[in-house]
Parts: sequence; structure tokens; C-alpha cells
Amino acid sequence: MRPYVYSALLSAGLCVSAFAQPVEPRSFPAQKLTRPPVIDGVVNPDEWADAYLVERFWSPSRQQWGAFPTRAYIGYDSEAIYVAFICDDPDPSQIRAQETKRGGYLENDDTVLVLLEPQARGLEPYSFTVNARGAQADEFPDGAAENIRWRGDWQAAAQMTPSGWSAEVRIPFRILRYPPRQTRFGVILERFIPRLNELYTFPNMGAYYSDRRQSLWTGLELPPPRYPVILLPYFTGDSDPERTRGRSGIDVRYIAGDPLTAVLTLKPDFRNIAADVARVDFSYTEKVLAETRPFFQEGSDFQPGSAVFYSLRVQDLNTGLRAFGTLGDWRYGATVGEYEQNGRLRQFGVGRVRYQFAERSFLHLMGARLQGDVEEDTLGAILDARRITGDGELRLRAEYYQLSGDREGAYQEYTLYSNAPERRPNYLLEYTDIEPGYRPRLGYVPETGYRGWRFGALWFDRPDSERLLYTETRLQAIRRTLYGGDRLDEGISVSQQWLFASQNRLTLIADYLNRPPNIDRTLGVEYAWNVLDLYRSGALTLRFGEQNGGRSLYALLTQAYELAPRFRLRLELESLDIDYPSDPTDRARQLIFTLNYEIDPERAIGGRLVLNRLEFGGETETTRNFYLTYLQRVRRGFDLYIIYGLPNASRTQNRLAVKIITPLEL
Repeated sequence: MRPYVYSALLSAGLCVSAFAQPVEPRSFPAQKLTRPPVIDGVVNPDEWADAYLVERFWSPSRQQWGAFPTRAYIGYDSEAIYVAFICDDPDPSQIRAQETKRGGYLENDDTVLVLLEPQARGLEPYSFTVNARGAQADEFPDGAAENIRWRGDWQAAAQMTPSGWSAEVRIPFRILRYPPRQTRFGVILERFIPRLNELYTFPNMGAYYSDRRQSLWTGLELPPPRYPVILLPYFTGDSDPERTRGRSGIDVRYIAGDPLTAVLTLKPDFRNIAADVARVDFSYTEKVLAETRPFFQEGSDFQPGSAVFYSLRVQDLNTGLRAFGTLGDWRYGATVGEYEQNGRLRQFGVGRVRYQFAERSFLHLMGARLQGDVEEDTLGAILDARRITGDGELRLRAEYYQLSGDREGAYQEYTLYSNAPERRPNYLLEYTDIEPGYRPRLGYVPETGYRGWRFGALWFDRPDSERLLYTETRLQAIRRTLYGGDRLDEGISVSQQWLFASQNRLTLIADYLNRPPNIDRTLGVEYAWNVLDLYRSGALTLRFGEQNGGRSLYALLTQAYELAPRFRLRLELESLDIDYPSDPTDRARQLIFTLNYEIDPERAIGGRLVLNRLEFGGETETTRNFYLTYLQRVRRGFDLYIIYGLPNASRTQNRLAVKIITPLEL
């Protein structure tokens, strides 16, 4: 998501105001093309003569037509959907388009986006993004692995023009999941201009941006949905001074349309996947890291939330099977597998069912079961209901989970949101009650045995100013009490952020937290520069005060460089000191160098150096690790990974590993 436009439009699910313009058009006709256009980025009117023409785009934040003229064409044939954009710009030299590789970071570039929702119900759309250089990125509603042929291939191209830029997109029906005999799709088209922090949309979305306000593309004559069985076999070779070994495995995906997708994995190899590197910043609880393993990425939107199932708890997976799909108002997902934990086998199963009982209102039922050297069951339910009011939206979310087995306990949480457009306050009120025994081995629950509430407020604005693009104020207060009656913590946090037209950002933060026996008082400042420049951006964060019973000073410096064309470096330097009156000082230092040389958009050489020294409670841990990678992720042929070293090791390893992935379609 684009960091500031979407923060303004979507933060807390903002709603339509009483003075909003009507959403238009609510529908438009599907027009079949007599011949497919050539996808080269040059929008030839003759090629698009049969397509539906969108003559102008709407600015949701400004509530007026976009200042930069934008036009689009959309049509289809028996194989694919075709979309073209013509983006005029009064100063084409200011158009930003740095990213070149597929799936890269396009948030700071001039882009166009196609949102397609085959169910035509305003839920879980596919998104296809193209920047002014033709680089592509996509998001699928159910989650998907990164291999292009496994995920689904689509084509795009872009061209700079004397008056701006243009783009063309081809999206095959075979990569979309839609019901048989479907005759309409939900459609949203967008243009993003980063230097203005401005988003334009078709249709007119009103003041409240929501996928459900899409326009209906009607009268489609779609081919019957057909999906091949895809095999993803792979081989890994691993050599170090002690031995050479090989391993093979396979992932299999079967799609029966919208009702069912099944994924099977046998002997997956995850050693070559570099996971997140945790920050050294102080926290009273475990830090949450991102999932990078393909089997858990596929269909991740259909699995229970982290309070029931946090997939990183499953480390050495041997086999796994996942199935998910949609049937009318019902949506379901289930995963079973076997993994090793401390040399012992465990079997697990997790599942989730969702029923839509009203517009944007859902009932979820979910559960998890763990067997082996331990046994436990977790069952839960979520009620998520929303109601549009005259000047915003009210949303109620109620969650309840029950854990049984050798650990027993309950988790319940109730959240009320009151959301409003810019220049109006947004509120959140939340009550949580977690019993001491609610500690599921497959879930992420950082603290238990407390009751408490949290209050939040957000106010933001896009001032009509030549110097200031965006401003945001946040307030959060908490108070939590342990089951025995003692205080767990109470506190307040206030932050203020400004985004300037110079593309620099300033954030000020003040925190107070009473967490017996400590009272934390910290002030923080972050200054970021060149925030739109992917290869020159940087930021400095400083936070100081009292923390964990000592005097604390935290610093984080990040800086990106382009040392030569396509040769990039990113530096991350962190430092933390907590000086206690009597105990040894806690110190943490971490330095991360990340190198990348882009041979072409499908091939790259990379490397990472991680150096850290952590001194906590009188104990010292160090990391001195360096590894090199070659990555080939291609449209045709095989994906290839070559790694010298071992990601996430504490020391550099004299190890060479090769991984080859060759998708096959049946």
C-alpha cells in the first residue's frame, strides 16, 4: 500500500461522509475486442477502439476530478482482460519510476493499478500494479508463493511520452478464480502520483475508499474456468567441508475453481530461505516476524489468526496439506501437517470457516489441534459487524478462544471502532481478557493472565499547502490488570507526523508506561529524507529516557545507496543502551549491510553481512555472518537459487547450496 495516500484513505477503515459525492458509475458495459492489442505500452487508439473508454478519474481525498488528466480503456476477449492507461503530466521530468524487477517495491513510483473482484461482491480483489517503467507487482486475495508460473503470469508494458506516460496490461482469465457462468466483475482502476501524494480512481469512490464501492463490469461472456494441476518439484544440493548431500521435494497445487484449492508439500526445504532479522530495539514481549515459506504463504488469508495459529511455531515441517475455497456466502480453509520439535514428531491441524450474514459483516469459526508429545485443542469464534452511519462507520469485532488439553484457558477481546473522514477524529475502544492458562503452543500470545482496555484516536489532514502534504496525530492509552489484582501496565503514547513536499518526513513521539516495578518515560524523534527515492532514502530515529528501570538511549540509522548502475547497498545500524543503577548495563549493537546487483529484472546477485553483539543480564551473544546469493526467478524455464553460506546462522558457514525449481503443468 502507498504509505500516505492509503493511510489517509484507509486508516481504520474510513467511511463516507454526509457531503460525499455519489459513487459513479455504479456499472458499465463489458465490450469484447475483435482483436487483442499489442502489449507494448504504446496506446494506439485503433487497437482500443472496441474497448470501454474511461474519460477521467476522481480524486477521493480532494473530492474533485483529478488535476492531471487520466484516461483508460478496458476490454476483453475469450482469453484475457486488457486495460490501457494514458497518464498526462504537466512536468514529465518529475515522473518517478525506479523499480525494475517484478514484485519489487513500487510504492514510491508513478503507478497505475487494476483491481478485479470476480465475485462482484466487494470482497478480496486481485490487484495488478505497473509503474512507468513497466515493472509489475500483484496481490492475490488468498496469498500465493513467489514462483511466477505457480502464482500466475500476466503481462504489462509502459512507455514515457512527451505529455506523460502510458501503460498496457493483459490479465489472462486462467489466473483468476471465478464462479461458473459469472457475467460480471467488480472493477477499480487507479493512478498514483507520488510527488503529490495523490491517488485518482475510477469509479468516483466518494470520500470513503473501500473495495466494496467498486463499479460492476456487466455483460461478460466468460470462458469456463479451467485450471491446470501444477507440480513444483525441486532439488537441493548442499556441500560443506564435512559432507555433500542432496534432497528433493515437491509441492502440488490443484484448483477446482473458486470452491477449492488444495496444496500438498512433501519434504519441503526451508534452509535456503532468509527469514527476518529481528531488531535489537527493547521490548517486553516477543517480536513478531514475517512468514517467508511458500507453503504457509499460499492461502494464508484462509488460516486462523495468530492468537490461534502463528505459523513460525512450526519449524521443521516434513509434510503438509492445505485446502481452501469459497462457496457462496461461505469461505473456508484447513491445514494439516507433521513437523519436528526438539527431535520429536508432532501433528497439527488448523481450520477456519467464515460466513457473511450481511454486507461487510461476518461470523468466523476456527480451531487448531496439536498431537504428539503434547496434546491441545483451541476453538474460537469472531463476530465482525459494520454499519455505515451518516458521517462514518461503526465496527464491532468480538473474539473468543478456548484452549483445552494440558494447558487450559480462554481469550476474549471486544473492539469498537468509530471511523470518519479526514479532519474528523477516529476512535478505537478495546477490552481484552486473557486467562493465565491461555498459552497455545501453535499461537502467538505474548502476555497472559490480565484484563484491560485500550483507547486510540487518530486525526489526519491533507492541508492545502505548497510545503506540507500530510499531517497525522495519534493518541493511545492502555490500562491492564493482572488476575491477582496487581497492575500489569498503564500508559499513554502520543505521536505527530508531518510529510513535506520536499519528500522529507518528521515524526515526534512521547511515551509513558507504568509497568511495575518500572516507570518508562521516553521521547523519540524520527527524521526521514528522500522518502520517494528507493536508492537514496534514509532515516534517523532517536529515542531516549527511562526504560526497564534504567536510563535508555536507542538509535537507528538506515541509508540506501546506488554505488553504480544496478549495484545497490542498504545500511542498517542499530544501537541500544540501558544503564541501570546497580546491575550491568544492557547493550546491543547491530549492523546489517545488504548488497544487490541486478543483472536484469529476472536475475540478481545479493549478499548480506550481519554483525551484532547483545549483552543482556550479564550474558553476551554475538553474530558474525555473511552470505552471498544468486537468484533467478523467470517467466520461462527454471527458478534457480545459489547460496554461499547459511542465512540466519550466528557465524559465516563454508557451505554452498543450490536449489532448482521447475514448475510443471498437467
